[in-house]
Amino acid sequence: MTIKSAEWSKKHEKIESYRKQKQGIIDDLRVCIRYTPNRDNDLLCFMEQYLKAEKKNRAKLLEQIKYCINGEEYENPFLAYNHYDERSIEEFEHILNEYIDQLKLSDGESTQVSRIIESTILKINELHDICRGQLIDSWRNERLTQYIVTVSRYAGFQNAEDIIEAIKQW
Repeated sequence: MTIKSAEWSKKHEKIESYRKQKQGIIDDLRVCIRYTPNRDNDLLCFMEQYLKAEKKNRAKLLEQIKYCINGEEYENPFLAYNHYDERSIEEFEHILNEYIDQLKLSDGESTQVSRIIESTILKINELHDICRGQLIDSWRNERLTQYIVTVSRYAGFQNAEDIIEAIKQW
């Protein structure tokens, strides 16, 4: 085994280790579609909706806020935000797994890594658009960007953030 291939083998292992690191983002996506009542979080969600709502829709929201405060049964406040489902999350996870798989095959070749990053971001853009712009919020944006950048660095690529910022639509 040459020094270069031994070095790439170590990088290959490190890249693979990041496959599990995406789980925090995936879990966060699932929290929004797997509703478990939590009065404090639900109240915050209702209040946010109230502040953003048109005046004609505020009475219904006030009624739900009252139910929530009084510990009575109320609607799932997150239904208004569910523009993606388990299938969307699985597709997102597949995109990130494919990113890892392709990086491992790239041998760290800069042009190839750049194309892999671009392709990954374009796929995420498309899925984000299908999900009405709800898939990647600001918290996920930061973590996803950092995830893609960090993994690409193990492939020896240093300019991922520039590529991401240039083409992401989330």
